[in-house]
Amino acid sequence: MTLIPVVPENHSHVLAEFDCLDPLLSALRLDSGRLKCTCLAVSRKWLALGTSAGGLHLIQKEDWKQKLILTHKEGSIAHVACCPHDEDFVAVATSQGLVVVWELHLERRGRPERVSVSWEHRGQTITALCWDTSTLRVFVGDSGGKVTSLRAGSSKLGKGSAFVIFPVQTVTTVDSRVVQLGCQDGCLLVSSLSRCYLADTEREKFWRVGNKERDGEYGACFYSHSKGLLGQSPLLYCARPGSRIWEANFNGEVLSTHQFKQLLACPPLPLITYREEPRYSPEQRTPQSLAFPKLLLFGDQNLLTWTDSAIYVFTPQNGQVLLWTEVKDLMDIAVYRGELFCLHGNGRLSHLSMLSADRCVERLLRRESWVPAATVACMFQHVITTSRARKSIPIDRLEHLKSQLSPSTHSELIGQLEEVITKLEPLDSASSSRRSSISSHESFNVLDCGIYRVISRRGSQSDEETSSLMNQSMCEEEQLKEFSFVPEEDQPDHASVCFFLNHKSCCAFMRI
Repeated sequence: MTLIPVVPENHSHVLAEFDCLDPLLSALRLDSGRLKCTCLAVSRKWLALGTSAGGLHLIQKEDWKQKLILTHKEGSIAHVACCPHDEDFVAVATSQGLVVVWELHLERRGRPERVSVSWEHRGQTITALCWDTSTLRVFVGDSGGKVTSLRAGSSKLGKGSAFVIFPVQTVTTVDSRVVQLGCQDGCLLVSSLSRCYLADTEREKFWRVGNKERDGEYGACFYSHSKGLLGQSPLLYCARPGSRIWEANFNGEVLSTHQFKQLLACPPLPLITYREEPRYSPEQRTPQSLAFPKLLLFGDQNLLTWTDSAIYVFTPQNGQVLLWTEVKDLMDIAVYRGELFCLHGNGRLSHLSMLSADRCVERLLRRESWVPAATVACMFQHVITTSRARKSIPIDRLEHLKSQLSPSTHSELIGQLEEVITKLEPLDSASSSRRSSISSHESFNVLDCGIYRVISRRGSQSDEETSSLMNQSMCEEEQLKEFSFVPEEDQPDHASVCFFLNHKSCCAFMRI
C-alpha cells in the first residue's frame, strides 16, 4: 500500500456517506425498472420522495420508517417542497401541471387533506416550487416563465379559515423558463434563463438584479443566515457564466462578483464512503468554467451547487471553495442544514453529510471502519493533530485504531498513523478534566454539532457497559434493515442525556 497523500491545510471538511438507502428504496419498491423516484425534498423531520406513478412517500428521518403515502392520479410527481416553518404541510407538482398543497393532520391523527389545488400551469412543465418563509403560501414557476402563488386554507389560521378557498394569483411572467425560485421575508427571487428578478409580493413591485443578461440554466438563492450578523443586511446570490456568482442586496444592486474558476483548479476531495476506501490525488486540475444550475443555502454560511458529476461547496463571505467532490450521475439534491440527499440518474438515492475531518474520523471509528478512519486521519493530519480534535478523537482512540490495522496488509498506513499520533496536541487541562469527569461515570460520544451525548443505562454500574461507545451506537445500516411500515416501536430501556460543554459549565438540556 502506497503512502496516503496529505490534503492541503486550507481544507478541513469532507462529504461522507455513512449509510445506504438501498434497503429503503427496496422496501418502497422504488428499485425496479417500472417504478422510480423522480424528485425529493427534505426537512427536519421528513424525507419526501416523489415517484413516477404519482405517489409521494413521506419517510421519518428519525427511524427511516414510512409514515404516509399520498397518491395523485394527475401524473408523475415532478417537484415536492416541505413547508420550512410547519412540517404538517407539503406541496406537490405533477407532470400534468397540477399543484397540490397537502395538510397532513399528523398531530390530530386525522386523514391528510388537499387544502389547495391549482391548474394554472396546465399544459406547461412546472420547473420550480418553493414555500414562503413565514406564511402558508407556495410559489410556482413553469417553462413558459409564469410565476403564480397559492395559499393554503387551514384551521391553524383561525376559526373558519379551513373553509376559505384562496384564489390562485399570477405573480409575474418573466422572459423565459423559470430555473429556480426563492422567498425571504415576502420578497420573491426568480431566476430565469436570461436573468434574475426580485419581487415585493405585498407591494407588487418588481426589479432586476444587475444589468447583464446570461443565457442558460443558472440558479439563485437568498443568503438568509447573514441577517443580523454584525449589522449586515440580507444578501442574495446569483450564478453567472464561467464559475462566477454575483453577490447582491435586496435592491438588486450587485455588490461583488465571486470568481471560482481558478480556485476550482484544486484537486477534488474524495467522497468518504462505506462503499470503498477513499483515494485522494494531489495533482492540480485545469480551471473549471461551469454553469451552476441551482444554488442552495447549506449549513450556516455556505452555498452548495452541483453539476451532473460533482458537488461544490463555497463560503461566499471569504470567497473560498470549502470543498468540491466528484459524485457520479447527479440529477437533483435536497439539503437540510449539514446533510444532503442526492437523487441519481438511475433512481438511486445517497445520503451525505458535510462535517469536519475529525468528526468524520470519529464517526468511522464508531462504525469500526478502521481502514477508512486511518486513511482520513492521515489525509487530514493538520486537522487531526490539533488540540480541538481531542474532544472527538482522544489519543487512546487513535492508538486503538492503530491496533486494529493488519501489519501484513497495511504496514505503511500504520507507519503514517504512528507519525500522526506523535504530532498530536493534547487537549487543554480544563476541558480534559470535564471530559474525564463525564467518562468516569457515563459513556458518551460527541455529536457533529459539538454536543456531548451521555448515555446511562438503568440498573447497571458496570464499567464494561459504559466503556465502549462503539457497542452502544446502532449504526445506520441496521436502522435501514429494520425499515418497515409499522408505527414506531417502544423506546429501549435506557436514558440519554445531552450535555453542552463550554469553557465554564456543563449543563444538561435534553433528555431522550
